[in-house]
Amino acid sequence: MPSTEKMQQLYVKSFFAASIPEAMAQAREELGLDALLLNSRQSPPEARHLGEYEVVFGRGPEQAETAGEAPVAAGRADELDRLVHEIRGILERNDPNAGPRTAEESVVERALMDAGVEAWLAREIDEAVRKRMNQRTVLDIARPRAAVERDAQAWFAPMVEEMASRITVLPEMGRVTALIGPPGSGKTTTIAKLAITQCLAAGRPVRLISADTVRIGAAEQLRTYAAILGVPFQAVESTAALAQAVDSAPSSTAVLIDTPGLSASLQQDTASDLAAFLNRRQDIDTHLVLTASMHRADLREAVRRFEAFGSSKLLFTRLDEASSRAAIFCEAARTKKALSFFCHGQSVPEDLAPASKEPVIEALVRELPKTLRSVA
Repeated sequence: MPSTEKMQQLYVKSFFAASIPEAMAQAREELGLDALLLNSRQSPPEARHLGEYEVVFGRGPEQAETAGEAPVAAGRADELDRLVHEIRGILERNDPNAGPRTAEESVVERALMDAGVEAWLAREIDEAVRKRMNQRTVLDIARPRAAVERDAQAWFAPMVEEMASRITVLPEMGRVTALIGPPGSGKTTTIAKLAITQCLAAGRPVRLISADTVRIGAAEQLRTYAAILGVPFQAVESTAALAQAVDSAPSSTAVLIDTPGLSASLQQDTASDLAAFLNRRQDIDTHLVLTASMHRADLREAVRRFEAFGSSKLLFTRLDEASSRAAIFCEAARTKKALSFFCHGQSVPEDLAPASKEPVIEALVRELPKTLRSVA
């Protein structure tokens, strides 16, 4: 067992466990609720075999050892009472059997929800941020714990880090890329943008294929883009014809496939073959195209409906029309699909950019300080 030493009228002892709450529970059981938390950190290499995390607790000498000594000054007693109250609060917050947290204790969760983040995700991030804060090498005990929790600046860095860890970006396309999505999401225009910025600008030949047999004039719109760009174009009316068109393209040529904008009713009637084809073809990089201005519930439903197509990336359009990036963040975090590209308008090809975490996270963070300051 770790050694115990007397330091300035305190007995100090380290406890090791697989998690900080578990180590705190050990300390509570051995030293009682009057013990004072002095430090919490990841265990040093030489003590890692004792447990992943270390917490250091201290308490006053036993009454028997202090017999005959001068009584503790009234000021010291008040300070001890305050510290005992704080340590009890810390233990209760880390107790898995404890009840719901109070509004004051859910600073990050409430701030994220106010910014539009879904409740389940806000709670997960809040809990993860608390773990990050508890794993700091030195715990600030120079001021009341409540004051630390209400300090907005103390939360920003771990909160932004946790938010960024929840989403991934992969701004690239495969040699064969298909765009799927609801009607009006901007697939055809986005294909033209991708053809220019990701293929022709890099000196790579490209071929455009339209598999949209649902919308009147859809194939003609893409044919017009192909003529302007001076690239081959082909319209197909079946998955067999689509497979032949893809397989006949030279290996050095990028192939971009436009698909029908499918509503829920049309998807059930006409899209099963296309969904099975794209899901089966591992060589086709399928991006689900969604509008950033969609209502959160509609966005989730669209993702659910298109799961059968086997998309691996999310591509968002109309960011210029969206008042918040919360829906993008929530759906990327929930599905764990990578963000590929962002479209900010209808101009070809200017209004397309590789996806990155910064604009999504920064847009959300800009909404947080007001909420965090409200509890200070």
